[in-house]
Amino acid sequence: MTKLVSAAAVATLALALGACQTGQDDPAALNKQYANSKVYIGALSCNVSGSTGYVFASTKDLSCVYVTKDGAEQAYDGKIRKFGLDIGYTKAGHLVWHVYQLAGLVGDKTTINPKILAGNYGGEQASISADASAGGNWLYGGSNNQIVLQATQMQDDRDAGYNLAYGIAEIGLTLKN
Repeated sequence: MTKLVSAAAVATLALALGACQTGQDDPAALNKQYANSKVYIGALSCNVSGSTGYVFASTKDLSCVYVTKDGAEQAYDGKIRKFGLDIGYTKAGHLVWHVYQLAGLVGDKTTINPKILAGNYGGEQASISADASAGGNWLYGGSNNQIVLQATQMQDDRDAGYNLAYGIAEIGLTLKN
């Protein structure tokens, strides 16, 4: 158990360092920064509810807006579920995901359809909160399993909660009317 906690702490701190270095841009800034990318297709900006981790799992509600590189917007509702080490509680926060289309890697035209994110995603995540919070995740799925959501998180509002989480994450996103 001690080795698992140590490994989780090291991974979480590494992700926290990455968050400190990159910061968390808003969707417009990310879209401008990656305007010439062949695989980056937009940014998903989400308000994330707080939760309590019960050692093995937690669930948080999401209210999101996806902004394509071309500026089209689509609102989404969703849930993020974490499985693995998850101890403590977090308060509501905000997270911005970089959105990539895997088909772009093989020369397919990247999509500008703002409804393309509806679906389920799975991958890994790590985060730590002690007043401030830091973490990151990498999730894969969505339309034809061709979408990657990647986020590095840094929240320094001094009231993020106290939590350590490391393991698997899954997200379900549905179109908001």
